[in-house]
Amino acid sequence: MKKVIALLCACMILSATACGGSTNNSSEDVLYKSSSSAADSSKKSSDSSSDAKKTESTTAASAPVNNEDSSAVEPEEPEKDEIDKIVEAGNVEDFNIDGYYAFGYEGFSKVYSNDELKKCFDNINDLINNANCKIAVSYKNMDTGAQVYYDTYDRYEVCSCIKAPYVKSLLVNNVDLSQIIVKNDVWMDDNATVASAPYGTEFTVKQLIEYALQESDNTAYYLLYKKFGCQWFNNLTSSIGSNIYLGWDYLYTFSTVTDMAKCYWDIYNYSLDNEYGEWMTDLMADAKYNYQIGYALGDKYKVSQKYGSEFEDLSFHNCAIVYADSPFVLCIYTTLYPEIEESCIIFRELAVEFDKLNRLIAQS
Repeated sequence: MKKVIALLCACMILSATACGGSTNNSSEDVLYKSSSSAADSSKKSSDSSSDAKKTESTTAASAPVNNEDSSAVEPEEPEKDEIDKIVEAGNVEDFNIDGYYAFGYEGFSKVYSNDELKKCFDNINDLINNANCKIAVSYKNMDTGAQVYYDTYDRYEVCSCIKAPYVKSLLVNNVDLSQIIVKNDVWMDDNATVASAPYGTEFTVKQLIEYALQESDNTAYYLLYKKFGCQWFNNLTSSIGSNIYLGWDYLYTFSTVTDMAKCYWDIYNYSLDNEYGEWMTDLMADAKYNYQIGYALGDKYKVSQKYGSEFEDLSFHNCAIVYADSPFVLCIYTTLYPEIEESCIIFRELAVEFDKLNRLIAQS
């Protein structure tokens, strides 16, 4: 089996694109499947400038899942009847859960059922403890401020999760969406939409944003970055208390899951009363790669999400704004082998449990 997996990985590398980027693969392609667990090794990030300049490696191309594929693992259905009945009864309790959990939590005050919430806590704890990888999690209910968090100090490669907050930094600075940017460069080994266009092709800023958010197009992001740089982005993250900073000569960096989550909390707030914020989150809700949190919850709610992946050092992430009745943000970093069906499962399972948990939180 190890030889088969090694051969599979080698074949994927030969057809490489930059991490977290889109490809022009046929819609009939499916995610590569493996019967063995994805490798759980990852390199510790460094604060050195050489690490900070490290960019997303050019390796395996994304192979979209065929949603009609009956072999794809379906997310577990939440216990709708039981929890809905409890919530509809409206009997609010003071939060009171005992026990040791690997994760931290705060901001819980009133809940509809401590018993049901404890089941969610227990299930989330088991999923984190049994994950075959390093994992970091940040959940926040945007109405009450209740939070659950795990591994908030380790820094992971941000991968393409950075593209959404970068776009937001352009929009809040009133960038001219009709401005023309000429394709005069290509992100290394990229073969996505913008990279495949002839040199000299003209794109509007609006088009490049659409490609960056919907297809995770690396060259689209690269051209935007070359044009507008990092100062707007760094000003934005500083203003929201997120310690993620970019430089003129690097487009990707490292961050804790909490610092990235702050960027998505900010995008959520921006989407509430700004037409460009709503446009941006609509693009994220229509992303072509959507097999993690959005795959599990997208049939119930609008889920605006951005994934990220890096094959060389094993990074596979997803940050999502879930527009439930009481909206929440869920960001998950992992060191799973990216973009295979098996690696998507932990995202879906956690999404289902956090959705249950979220429904049980009562506003004070």
